[in-house]
Amino acid sequence: MPRNPYIRDNQREQKLLEDLNVETIRSMGRDVYYIPRTLNNQDKIFGEDASSSFNSAYLIDMYHEDSQAFGGEGDIIGKFGIDVKDRASFRVARRTFMQEVTKRNSFIDRPREGDLIYYPLSGSLFEITFVEHENPLYQLGQLYSFVLFVETFAYNNEDFATGICDIDECFEAARKQQAQIITLGDWSGVPGYTENYFKGEIVYQVDGKWGDDETAIFGKATATAEVIDWDAETLELTVGNVNGTFNPTVEPIVGDELEIQTIRGHSSNAERIMPIEESNPVNDADFFTQTNTVTDELAGDNEEINLEIEKNDLIDFNDDNPFSEGSY
Repeated sequence: MPRNPYIRDNQREQKLLEDLNVETIRSMGRDVYYIPRTLNNQDKIFGEDASSSFNSAYLIDMYHEDSQAFGGEGDIIGKFGIDVKDRASFRVARRTFMQEVTKRNSFIDRPREGDLIYYPLSGSLFEITFVEHENPLYQLGQLYSFVLFVETFAYNNEDFATGICDIDECFEAARKQQAQIITLGDWSGVPGYTENYFKGEIVYQVDGKWGDDETAIFGKATATAEVIDWDAETLELTVGNVNGTFNPTVEPIVGDELEIQTIRGHSSNAERIMPIEESNPVNDADFFTQTNTVTDELAGDNEEINLEIEKNDLIDFNDDNPFSEGSY
């Protein structure tokens, strides 16, 4: 049979329970920063965006439900170094979220998967993997909080401009460590194209197309990257967020023409010739290597291994069979 018609959910009791939720989280919780993700070029099929950015941060109080320690697998030593795999859950009052976030950004009506949580107490940055909106389940017929399940954020060359120095400076340094330096050659010399790139712009290459070729347009780019820095004196172009492969100019075989490749700036309209695979007097430039721009050291272990091989002659390339003990 139906409920007793004389007993109904009381709005005053609902308001009281909501006030208690807000007060408890505000008293026992911690200040964190909610950092929404901005999708700049979303793939409509896979729902991904390789060039997403974080441009704002909202200070808000949340309750860390795991009071003893972070969950997850913790700190794991792997072949690529220490991998931090912490997990946690945070509870935030719905009313607080609406006041601190939604009122300032009407597009965010609830915490979203993919957004970040910065926890200043531990200096941790977490990515939201799931948001539970029905916990606890309809007390007095209402919902009062969100539970955010998070895990350690894995940086992938995203741009950070939140206005929070601890966050922006940290990831700007990480972005530079993962940057690539390309020492370019001559200006293409094509009328209408400039010589210098802009910081922050997108540069691109259309394989085998350059100059006034009608198909050398951004929409047909085979490789793109973001300019971190440009040195007009040394002709060093520092880029990050590289998508695709920037091909070098190919040195011609006797009788063939030089197969020129360039890098063009989408905003600056600058165009310079890519370096040649082998030395050539026409264009004295070096093909790019992945370099730590903070310490000026080679960034990949493979480059260091190659250098050691060349220096110490570690690998014997002669025709002898090393397992035959001299007899074949």
